[in-house]
Amino acid sequence: MNDLTTYKQIRHCMKTGDCIQWQSKRALIGWLIKVLSHSKFNHSSLVIALREYGNLKDRRFILEAVGEIELRLLSKRLENYVGHVWWYPLKDEYDECRDKIGEWALLKIGVAYDYTSIWKQITGRVSADAKKLFCSEFCFLGWKFGGIRLKGKAPRPGDIPKYDIFKKPVQLI
Repeated sequence: MNDLTTYKQIRHCMKTGDCIQWQSKRALIGWLIKVLSHSKFNHSSLVIALREYGNLKDRRFILEAVGEIELRLLSKRLENYVGHVWWYPLKDEYDECRDKIGEWALLKIGVAYDYTSIWKQITGRVSADAKKLFCSEFCFLGWKFGGIRLKGKAPRPGDIPKYDIFKKPVQLI
């Protein structure tokens, strides 16, 4: 079980639309994504804070593309994760975008994973398309639909930290 001390100290600061960047040490597909994209990251997900729901106001969830878009408790995902994880908080200037990001992202629960595009994405670039989604494409489209102006095609997980929309990242585990 991982040490979640840092996560527990800062989770109250995590807001809807923030990004979680994952660096797997175990998964073969994760290793392939990192090697072929020349990045330390192989997966991306969006933070969802359900502050209006009583006991859930202090919990943090993530929406991520893993087979399909799924909602999960971030703490449960971190507990036994083999690798490293960073929190990339959106800059304060994007706070007005958070509700729209969350609304768009929550409506994507159950959307199928885009296996075809992920393989194309490893060797080239694909246009973002919301019919089927891979992880970093999901985050990218969420920010765009929320009102953040981003250009280009669907990013790889390693491209996301290059966007000038984040504050300083924090390593969670």
